[in-house]
Amino acid sequence: MEKKNRNTEPSDNRTGFWWKVYLVYALLLVFAICIVVRMTNVIFVEGSELLEKSDRQSLRYEETPAVRGNIYSADHSVLAVSVPFFTLRMDLHPDVVCNDTFFRYLRPLCDSLHAMFPEKSSDHYRRLLQQARRTKKRNLLLRKDATYAEMSRIRKFPILKKGQFRGGFVVEEKEKRVRPNGYLAARTIGYYNTESRYGVGLESAYHEDLCGVNGKRLAQKVSNGVWRPVYNADAVQAENGKDLVTTIDIRIQDVAESALQECMELNEAEHGCVVLMEVNTGKVVAIANLRKEKDGSYTESMNYAVGEAVEPGSTFKLASAIAVLEESRCGTAVKVPTGRMKFYNRWMNDSHREGWGELSFQEAFEKSSNVGISFLANEVFHKKQDRFVEYLRKMRIDKPLGVEIEGEGMPYIKSPSDKTWSGVSLPWMSIGYELRLTPLQILALYNAVANNGRLMKPLFVSEIRRGDDVVARIEPQVLVERICGKETLDDVRAMLEGVVEQGTGTCMKNSLYKVAAKTGTAQMNYGNRGSEKMTYRASIVGYFPADNPRYSCIVMITNPQKNRVYGGAVAGPVFKDIADKVYATLMKGGLQTEGLQPETTATPVASGYAADINAVYAQVGLPDPGLEPSTFVKVAAGGVNRPVEVRLMKDVMPEVRGLGMRDAVFLLEKYGLKVRVSGRGKVRSQQPAAGSACAKGQTVVLELV
Repeated sequence: MEKKNRNTEPSDNRTGFWWKVYLVYALLLVFAICIVVRMTNVIFVEGSELLEKSDRQSLRYEETPAVRGNIYSADHSVLAVSVPFFTLRMDLHPDVVCNDTFFRYLRPLCDSLHAMFPEKSSDHYRRLLQQARRTKKRNLLLRKDATYAEMSRIRKFPILKKGQFRGGFVVEEKEKRVRPNGYLAARTIGYYNTESRYGVGLESAYHEDLCGVNGKRLAQKVSNGVWRPVYNADAVQAENGKDLVTTIDIRIQDVAESALQECMELNEAEHGCVVLMEVNTGKVVAIANLRKEKDGSYTESMNYAVGEAVEPGSTFKLASAIAVLEESRCGTAVKVPTGRMKFYNRWMNDSHREGWGELSFQEAFEKSSNVGISFLANEVFHKKQDRFVEYLRKMRIDKPLGVEIEGEGMPYIKSPSDKTWSGVSLPWMSIGYELRLTPLQILALYNAVANNGRLMKPLFVSEIRRGDDVVARIEPQVLVERICGKETLDDVRAMLEGVVEQGTGTCMKNSLYKVAAKTGTAQMNYGNRGSEKMTYRASIVGYFPADNPRYSCIVMITNPQKNRVYGGAVAGPVFKDIADKVYATLMKGGLQTEGLQPETTATPVASGYAADINAVYAQVGLPDPGLEPSTFVKVAAGGVNRPVEVRLMKDVMPEVRGLGMRDAVFLLEKYGLKVRVSGRGKVRSQQPAAGSACAKGQTVVLELV
């Protein structure tokens, strides 16, 4: 029996071994079946969903921003433009740039990059590219914020000229908003931030027209989270924004800003503004706003002309005069007292406390007598004060003008129903206190007097364009057909002319043309008895030529120093500078050529565009000087039979409009200027404008069509 048991033990061991083998095989079979089932499920059930998820992780559609429309002046000079900047990268993966191409042209590529950007050596570029090649880098940065000209040159370099898929040259374009004329009308032009959706000025008011419609394109994710465009048939081209043509005349705008800044610096004023407007249309030809910063400089950071509602002071006496004449028909010869007078419990004084004795209404207006104007207004309206306010409302000075620019200041005209109305409200309102108006609202009233009583809405934009096509034309808009009767208009026009002829505005008087205007000197802190020093707001507003009004203008200077506070002395010179320039350049007409004798007349000293000088010489019969048409030259004096000396003026911006891009860039770079280009074809506009001062290294923006 013992022998039999020993013989059965090996058989039991072998049986247990095979059971283990079978178990392993069974587990492997089950695992294999699971894999097959999972693969079948992935391929036939979840496949489309997983492929879509993979595509979402490595491919995506991204927006291609539309180019924002340009903003032009009335003569189509560029005031704001979106300039393209380019980020240039290189994909150095061997699948894109093969080894033979990379190593054969590495040295020429590095030499070309060094020649264009000498701040880095050729060896530096070589080490940079070789390191990126070893790590198979797909987004090596070559240049950030490159110009169009730089991008065009780089794309012709060795390797890179093979393009994106064989040369690894990746270009990322972005737009940057620039104002070629610097701070010229900067606050009126404004800005718009697409991220915060906040803006000011015309950029904000016409954002929907300027922004355009974004497109879309397919992009692929490469290393380090960088996405690069993949061009396919599903791409949607962006629709660029429309252009604005403003009413701003850049020549007069420059004069206005220069005159205002000179006045501000001379008087160390806190802030100031100036507006020039066409009488018949309400088009704003120039608008400037300056504020003194902590460092003493002046910048255009607030639009005071549109947004600041203040007590206007004596410039409001025009509205009071209209109300008095409309209600009483007393005429301008009626006599009024001057000097000092008490209304209820409050004394009113003239600037000359001793006064001028008894004056006519006309004379009191000319000398800006507070007592004379308020006495007459109180005599006419003290028993019917609401009638005075009704006349102001008839002139529509109690409502905003509704201009396109956001942030217009709200006018405030006190009413007898107000809780703050008192016995002194009427006389003080009649001379421009206890009420508020913006400079633009005051100007609109004076413009209406010049425009036969028709109150116009101030316009800042005349056209909306898409290329050369006019999409919308903004027509002049009449707010009030007639603010008062014709007889009253004639009277107040004579009163305004008298201010300049023999009143407080004699600084505007000249022999070439007549001006009608009113000065104003408003006390700003008259209600603060604890103030050590009185502060003032000096202003002047009117129109010219008085006998055939073409333009109206207002100048307002806040808190001038240097012991000059009166409107005529502080604001008057700014008005006169602008009026003289406008009259000389836009209204007086061209030069008379009768009586010129080419045979005996010496060549005058001249400077300007060669093409214009050639044309002038031909017109008056002088020999053709043979100047290069695209240059700005200076011609020395001399007789017609003597050689003409020509000197290229390197400090003056050349004329490149009408040239092709290559010729324009070549000429400007000869002057040491940097060039930024938008569009294709020939140069349609350039900023800064030709003939303006330029310096080496300055940037010129060219728009091509």
